[in-house]
Amino acid sequence: TEEHISQLIREAVQVQRHCKRARIHLPNNDTTKNSTAGKDKDRAGVVKRRLHAEDINMALQWRGSEKIYATGTVGFRNSSSSRGRGGQDKKVVLEEYLKSEMDLKPPQEVGLTVHWLAVDGTQPDIPQNPASNKNKRKAIVHRVEEEEEADAAGDTGDGVQVMQLLPRLLSEELQLYFSRITTAVERGGMTPVERQQQDAALRSLARDSGLQELVPFMINYVTRNLKRHMGSPEHCRTLVRMASSLLVNPHIHLELYLHQLLPAILTMVVAQRLSSKPWDNHWSLRYEAALCLVQACNQFGNDYATLKPRILRTLCDAVGPDKSLPTQYGGIVGISLFGPKAINAFILPLALDYWKQWNEALTRLEDLEQRMEVQMCQQATLNALSVFLGPTNHEAPEAMDMEWEELEDTFGDPLVMLSTNETEYAMCFI
Repeated sequence: TEEHISQLIREAVQVQRHCKRARIHLPNNDTTKNSTAGKDKDRAGVVKRRLHAEDINMALQWRGSEKIYATGTVGFRNSSSSRGRGGQDKKVVLEEYLKSEMDLKPPQEVGLTVHWLAVDGTQPDIPQNPASNKNKRKAIVHRVEEEEEADAAGDTGDGVQVMQLLPRLLSEELQLYFSRITTAVERGGMTPVERQQQDAALRSLARDSGLQELVPFMINYVTRNLKRHMGSPEHCRTLVRMASSLLVNPHIHLELYLHQLLPAILTMVVAQRLSSKPWDNHWSLRYEAALCLVQACNQFGNDYATLKPRILRTLCDAVGPDKSLPTQYGGIVGISLFGPKAINAFILPLALDYWKQWNEALTRLEDLEQRMEVQMCQQATLNALSVFLGPTNHEAPEAMDMEWEELEDTFGDPLVMLSTNETEYAMCFI
């Protein structure tokens, strides 16, 4: 209404007055000659004030209203010059002016908006997020030296491009150190000299400082080669030892890389098959990988409260009745390394039934490999019982959720060698 417009103009005038945006306009020479009579000769100019779009916008902000996105002021002619010449102001056709205004885009103000970056791990297709291009080639940070199997890593048909970024990021000394470590790991320990070189490289990796820049490339090397050499237990054991050396190094921070390292190590514990040959010793690989997991949980468990429960949940799934015997062995070994409480909660409830099933399987199985798997699971269960019944656990057997007689009837004589308590069964056996 007219009252609101008048009030807005008065507030805009106040804003303009506080801004002190006044200008002194000098009159023309011909008009000064005609108008000198009856006026002060010392007057050199006229102080004029003009409202700007910023003044009106500031007044609207005071009132809590939306701004007017103005593009400028209308260029009217000087009224003093027109009056002096006896002319009239130029007429402005509003329709033409509005059409000309439509060609100019209003300015965009800087501001913040809230939008979803990801929902359940999926990026929403909204204008605020970058466009997803499935055919976009991915860049992967690769190791220093070129792989001999470039055809498998470079052109796999899935749009993956290997980029040699490491020489640009690391110094020559770190590149040489990385090459020496990886060469010692890949060479293996077939001879005593190679074994000494490998042990020296892993000891150096466990105590040297200044290796933080190499951490992402070391983790990438370990995880990639664990997946590639899954059928070679000895090489995987060396890679697990390499991961353990990184964990014990006090000068290295691995918090940002646990999500890459721990799944690969956990796979070495509960995988269904880790060897291509029946006689390969993959049992020691599972045990050392479980030790590496427990070491990571002890080191980072206080900082990440969900780390140990998530690993224990995976190990508990591995000892299920529908899993294979090597997977059950890995789950039993991993849980037993977490201490007596974990054994009491997750292994003892299943030990009685599993022991009876294993004894029945030994009576009917003739395949040596299958008999070996059953015996290794039994040995892992006895080792877990020895930890639970050992001298360090003063609450056993009172802390058990089952009776002591049930263990005696099921396990029999092997239980005597594990128990440190003077029970009636143990004294009769002696």
